[in-house]
Amino acid sequence: MGKCQVLLVYSPNVPLSPVQKLLEDRDFAIHLSRNWEEAERARALVPAEQLKYVFLDATLCTGAGWEQFLYRLQQAAADVICISFHPRFPHTLAQLLNHSSNGAGADSGDLNSRASAVVGESASFRAVLKLAQRYAHYDITVLVTGETGAGKEVMARYIHAHSSRHDKPLVACNLTAIPDTLVESELFGYVKGAFTGADKHKKGLIEAAEGGTLFLDEIGDLQPATQLKLLRFLESREFYKVGDSTAKTADVRIIAATNKDLERAMVEKGFREDLYYRLNSARLIVPPLRERVEDLLVLATTFVEQVCQQSQRPLMKVSSSVQSLLATYPWPGNIREFKNAIESAVMVADGEYVTLSDLPMHLQRYATSHHEEIGVRTIHRIDEAERDVIEEALQRARGDRAKTAALLGISVRTLYRKLEKFAVAASHA
Repeated sequence: MGKCQVLLVYSPNVPLSPVQKLLEDRDFAIHLSRNWEEAERARALVPAEQLKYVFLDATLCTGAGWEQFLYRLQQAAADVICISFHPRFPHTLAQLLNHSSNGAGADSGDLNSRASAVVGESASFRAVLKLAQRYAHYDITVLVTGETGAGKEVMARYIHAHSSRHDKPLVACNLTAIPDTLVESELFGYVKGAFTGADKHKKGLIEAAEGGTLFLDEIGDLQPATQLKLLRFLESREFYKVGDSTAKTADVRIIAATNKDLERAMVEKGFREDLYYRLNSARLIVPPLRERVEDLLVLATTFVEQVCQQSQRPLMKVSSSVQSLLATYPWPGNIREFKNAIESAVMVADGEYVTLSDLPMHLQRYATSHHEEIGVRTIHRIDEAERDVIEEALQRARGDRAKTAALLGISVRTLYRKLEKFAVAASHA
């Protein structure tokens, strides 16, 4: 079988080697383009049925030309998978492809499902992700804790996707969404005649997850009687349907999650100690978004790309002022609040950039009351971006100042002034 044909669209203003090497290591046959015209020509050279993926630099693909290219691509090759990435965060793309030993054998659905599950470059997030990968390799019960909206279910899905059970069902259940009187019958099922209205046999969630994973969210709200029955299942893999006296067995992995302090709940007799210790043998603590400032830009880029793709809109960029607000706001609702804010902003934005005026009103009010801090951060981000562009141009010109100035479209005198302003190291120049 030949190599998997992919199109890599990458900005000419940034080094190519990290991403190109990443794709080559996966045995992809790469067709490289630096703008939409080159991408159009490269696409025409690859038979539609052979082109599997298009990797797009999120900082490049804006404007009417790109909108038309993506439309023509969709019409010509409906099965092609478009994956957007940010060139400053190649590790995110590496995580996405991490479990594909051969590009030609990668499953497109699996690739897409992992995209949103592994976005993050901060040390705290990568430490949790590394631990999740270890837990995934062992068929053990896992307890995921963290604040509301921090991404506990995403982490559970990540563990399942990277486990030996990945081709079996993942059944997710929010226990707070089920009335206390129905939790037992929902988990374990019931037989005909077990109670009024039980006119037929019904499988429970445990049976529905046979061979796979059952994710129990808000485990801290489970009633004591049901906690005991869950504990028995974890210890013996046996359970009883409501109204049945015959034990049944199930091969199911349990991943539980909560935002409650289970240690405190034990002291207050609201949570069984034996169940806690059974669950807590393997634990993940998902950090809140305010402790993942380094991840905010790549998360925003990812969510913007997803919304634009779903709504069939041109790919947008996030303005520097919005980036500064994202890094300043404390995000009490964590990733759930963050994602909703980005989605809302993209839907009302009418230009190439998502701006402060596109954000939900509570964020606009926050921006007004913190305008000085956001302004300082914005200036710093612009300076940082300008320095990066100058350094990259110097590298491409091999230190030649005249060629560097020409690449940047500025005079040599202006270049020298900027080199002095940004204190660019002599090694770059």
